[in-house]
Amino acid sequence: MTPTYTLIMIRISLILFPFLLFAQEKITPKYIDSKIKEANACSLIGKHDLLVKKNEEILKNSRQIHYSKGITSSCLNLSGISFSEGNYKKSLEYLNRVRNEKYAQDNIDTQMKIRHLISYNYIAIGLVNDAISELKDVVNLSDGIPADSGRIYNKASILIDLGVLYRNKMQFDSATWFIKKGINTLPGRKSPKMQYMADLGYIALVEVKIDENKIDSADIYLKTVEARSGKLTVKSDARRYQLRGLIYERKEDYRSAITNYQKALELSKETKNIHNIVDIYGSLSQAYLKINDKKAYREAHQKYTSIKDSLNRNSEHSTENIVKELITKKEEKLNSQNQFLMYVVIAVALLIIIISIFIFRRIRSEKKILQEKNKEAKLLTKKLNTDFEEVVRLAKNNDPEFLARFQEVYPEFFPNLLKIEPKLLISELGFCALLFLNFSSKDIAQYTLVQPQSIQTRKNRLRKKLGIPSHTDIYLWMKDINSNREEVDSPSRSAKYHYKKYNLVIKRLNMILKSKKNKSA
Repeated sequence: MTPTYTLIMIRISLILFPFLLFAQEKITPKYIDSKIKEANACSLIGKHDLLVKKNEEILKNSRQIHYSKGITSSCLNLSGISFSEGNYKKSLEYLNRVRNEKYAQDNIDTQMKIRHLISYNYIAIGLVNDAISELKDVVNLSDGIPADSGRIYNKASILIDLGVLYRNKMQFDSATWFIKKGINTLPGRKSPKMQYMADLGYIALVEVKIDENKIDSADIYLKTVEARSGKLTVKSDARRYQLRGLIYERKEDYRSAITNYQKALELSKETKNIHNIVDIYGSLSQAYLKINDKKAYREAHQKYTSIKDSLNRNSEHSTENIVKELITKKEEKLNSQNQFLMYVVIAVALLIIIISIFIFRRIRSEKKILQEKNKEAKLLTKKLNTDFEEVVRLAKNNDPEFLARFQEVYPEFFPNLLKIEPKLLISELGFCALLFLNFSSKDIAQYTLVQPQSIQTRKNRLRKKLGIPSHTDIYLWMKDINSNREEVDSPSRSAKYHYKKYNLVIKRLNMILKSKKNKSA
């Protein structure tokens, strides 16, 4: 090449460089979002190599502009791809990259996907119960966010996977229930994505029915999938042929089973799903054995054993990381539970303290009231004792002020008697007062200067007037009259009449007392 030609080419390059530079599409979040959509479309049609290439490109470009959504989306896709290839360690590495991304922390759908993928790794090392627990937690998490298409798709996928796990545990009723619930979660299934998930659900139901040895039911569900044979993804088509082969094998049509297994194997190699491939080689080897094709059996069995050993080695290498992951999660859950328990204990302690203070204050208040009442009761008792002694002294001295003072100390006694018999005389009221004070017949005779025989006569007359039965102790009756303020009136007498008569008696009593005082003066 001559120097002149080289110089011309350099000059042309310099002229075209700005155009070549601007001809390259600028990397922006919008551009990366469009690439994410392309990659998701590739995952449906099963183009494995193209899917890996696109996601690696998205990850690279997203890192250049620090686009968290792009990094998160590509890492999740690559984690799923690595798992399907049997590279569990790499799958976990991609998941660990995602966790610190802001988009992953802020987006619940992404958190669901992360935990969903973690459950796959639990399954890989045989921790089925832990995987079930993880998936159930994710289902509960999904119920707390708006029901958009992403959440619905993820929830349906999780429910179907729960059904698959229960199938592995031979709990077929639970398996059927979860799978059907997952299918029913998908509304309308108009989009290819929703229909793809529904196909996976029906395929899972076929597997359950085959394991239950309900071949007719399995055939019905499989025909639902086969009716869409022209619209199935490569992955769904591979599973369809594999399950049709299983049904033929159960019907002992081994050659038809082999034909379907071979078609399933070809499609599974295209998607590079190592788990499907190893299952198909296992089924193929058994079918070849049934038709006594020993050479084909050895080849299929050898490949099955080789892939199975490789998966086991990968599982062993990743077991330590997965177990650490599980331990970390359980420690976090335990710490959360302990923290909640601590809050509960603190709350209960505070409640007990508050209740104790309230009870203490109430007891102290009631104690204070009780002390005051006891003090009042003692003062009242003391006063009553003093008043009683004074009234007894006046009675013994036959003092004219006895009845007035008795009325002050026992204000209810005379009114209660007059309610029973309004025509009682002043002398009779005084006699009742002496009986109330528990004076004996001898004492009354002595203090009132009358014969003892006449006292008994007055008692009998009083019993008749007041209606006191002969077997009733007249002293106790008088006590009861004073304490019972609710005595029922006689039907023949009105309350107005009783109080009128009572007031007249009191007036007469006061007049007699005044006249006695004047005479003594």
